[in-house]
Amino acid sequence: MEPVRDILEQIIGQLASPEWLKNVLKVKWRQIVGDQLAKRTQVQQVKNGVITVVASSPAIASELQYRKDELRQRIRETAHFEPSDIRIRIGVVKSEESVRAQRIEQELSRLVLSPREHALIEQTIAPIQDPQLREKVAKVFEQFLRLNQWKRKHGFKECPRCKALYRGPRLYCPICRIELRKYAHIETDF
Repeated sequence: MEPVRDILEQIIGQLASPEWLKNVLKVKWRQIVGDQLAKRTQVQQVKNGVITVVASSPAIASELQYRKDELRQRIRETAHFEPSDIRIRIGVVKSEESVRAQRIEQELSRLVLSPREHALIEQTIAPIQDPQLREKVAKVFEQFLRLNQWKRKHGFKECPRCKALYRGPRLYCPICRIELRKYAHIETDF
């Protein structure tokens, strides 16, 4: 008898949106195709039950084409989804880092600055006479404030000395720790 979780995943898999299915496949892709093929392939889209996969070269595309039935079976077992077809295209396979960077960019663009932050930007750019330079400085400052918001939401903490946001268990950020070591003639764990 199948566990309730497996049954629910199968039902959800059949009723899920294409975007949701695409994300499930992306997360489980390494498990479906293995480490070597996962580095050279990527799920591009799921539409009307058809999964489109991008392969980095004709040789990889040919291997996927040859293993299509096996892929369909592995998708069924792993993602609990029955694809009507798997289409393979040759193209650029983005690395995990670039995909993560794009996701962070999207998150940053959705963050909304507070009225206080907008006022701070206006106050900062007020002395700048050149309109083009004002606009560029405003955009950079806005991006900086959004990045700080994002960092706070993702567990970064503020250095008590310089107020920079950083990750890690230490009391001070890496830059302040270097500075403090110059002045402290003993080994300490800042």
